[in-house]
Amino acid sequence: MSLSRAATALLLVLIAATPAGAQLTRPDLDDVEIVYVGGQQDYLVPHAARTFLNSLRFHEKLFDWTPTERISVLLLDFEDSGNASATSVPRNSLMVQVAPLSFAFETIAGNDRMNIIMNHELVHVVTMDQAARSDRLWRGLFGGKVLPVPEQVFSR
Repeated sequence: MSLSRAATALLLVLIAATPAGAQLTRPDLDDVEIVYVGGQQDYLVPHAARTFLNSLRFHEKLFDWTPTERISVLLLDFEDSGNASATSVPRNSLMVQVAPLSFAFETIAGNDRMNIIMNHELVHVVTMDQAARSDRLWRGLFGGKVLPVPEQVFSR
């Protein structure tokens, strides 16, 4: 194949290519942004949203806290054991592995893993998002939360 034919074929492929989506679904919910793989976790979204909102209302009252922004919840199924993480930098978000929890070395009851996970992870968001007076000053000066710098390990 000549160079011009290869270039023409490559150009046609690039022109015909559509933007690649990640097959993620974002239902239109008022108080929470839940992102998940559509079709695989549809059954879990109503329960996850309910438990998240229940936990959110509880933590708002307990800690006298109002989130600075809408909290995103990413539901994933990439592991064999359930797990979760939370952050508030640069945005308030939770990442939940929806697989069943491993109780081999645990002492908690597993009656409802979504309830346990949402309550636990939201405490992390509350403690990181709740700004002290000096935090509010710096957030005002920098136009929001300061983003981590990949080259500086301690900024993550």
